[in-house]
Amino acid sequence: MEADDWAKREAKKDLGQAQEAAKAREKSERDARLKDEGGIGLFEQLHAWMETQAKSYSGEIPTQAFEVGKIDQFGGPDCHHFFEVSNTNRRRLPMKISYRSAPHGITVECGVVPKPQYSLSIGDNGNLFFETPKGQSKTIEELGSELLDSWKGAPI
Repeated sequence: MEADDWAKREAKKDLGQAQEAAKAREKSERDARLKDEGGIGLFEQLHAWMETQAKSYSGEIPTQAFEVGKIDQFGGPDCHHFFEVSNTNRRRLPMKISYRSAPHGITVECGVVPKPQYSLSIGDNGNLFFETPKGQSKTIEELGSELLDSWKGAPI
């Protein structure tokens, strides 16, 4: 009788572990697919938000205008998309914002070291967002504001 109890208990435990592993695999595959499909779209939303801010700011203070370049793609083994934010008077170094589809994230270069990096993540609801290395999620507006503040605050 004890052998049957052990066998049932262990079988139930092993089946539960197998089901959890299958769920984890499915979630991992789903997350990878969502990142592949939606990551560049989220990067494009950041670009569009920054373009809107540049136009608005330039309308307020034309002498300190800045511009957001178009999204370009850099090929090679480390293919990535990027755009630059720069002063129209070229007094400030440009900020380059790059999106890499592997490992799914943004790297920012604006004359400061280290280069800020934001990972592409997926919420429990399946929505994509960027997060800081400390795990703080950022909306497009929050991320864009943070990046523009950092660029504007960098030494000229």
